[in-house]
This record gives sequence, structure tokens and C-alpha cells, in this order.
Amino acid sequence: MFSRILRVRKGRAIMAGAAAFALCAGAALMTSTPALAAGKTVVVKMSDTPPVYLPAKVTINVGDTVEWDNNASTLHDVTTDADNVQKPADVSLPPGAKAFDSGFMQPGGKFSYTFTVPGTYKYACVPHEMDGMVGYVTVNK
Repeated sequence: MFSRILRVRKGRAIMAGAAAFALCAGAALMTSTPALAAGKTVVVKMSDTPPVYLPAKVTINVGDTVEWDNNASTLHDVTTDADNVQKPADVSLPPGAKAFDSGFMQPGGKFSYTFTVPGTYKYACVPHEMDGMVGYVTVNK
């Protein structure tokens, strides 16, 4: 009987030790995460009249994030994908960068993208591309 109790206690001790390890590992990850995401966030608003990005041009550093905020009353989006626009010249990417697309954003919607490749990105709003709704993000090293 005593040996059975001892085995159960050992099992609980092992489980308690594993739980303590998991908590410490989780705490270490949480404290290291801000260092990984140390970049700043720049907000770009979307307007209806006229349909524009505000500001239309931003300059950031590698690791920074741009958040597009549809504070307008119509659909907007953000795309660098040449397959999604009417005029491929309305979008461009630096070498090595991958295209991104927010999809249609309802009023109040937000989309963010963290830039990891330096260079200049030209993006457009598909519903308002013909109205000239394009923007630029320049990413410095």
C-alpha cells in the first residue's frame, strides 16, 4: 500500500514539476516576445471624399507595421497583388517581397502588415483604384 501511495505521489511530483516548467517556459516566451516585436506601428486612415489613404506616403523601418484603418463609410482594401488590380502599374513590390491583400474591409475594419523586406511598396484600393486611391510605404533597413 505504501509503495502505491509513493508511486502516486511521485507521479504528482512529476506532473507538478512539468507544470512548473511549462509556466516558466511560457513566462520566458512572453517576456521575449516584445523584443521580437519591437517595431513601431504606423496608422493609415482610409477616406471616402475623396477616396484616399491618409497619409498616402509613409516611411518606416524593417520590422515596423502599418495598420490600415477603414474609418470611412464604404468598402476599401489594400493590395500589392498585381492580379487584383485593373492596372498592374498601380502596385509594385521590392525584390524579394511577397504581395499582400487585405480583402474588402467593411467600415470600421482594420488590416495590418509587418514589413520585413526593405524597399518601396506601392499599393492600391481595388474599389477606388480608378479614382486614384494608391499609397506608398518606403521601408528602410
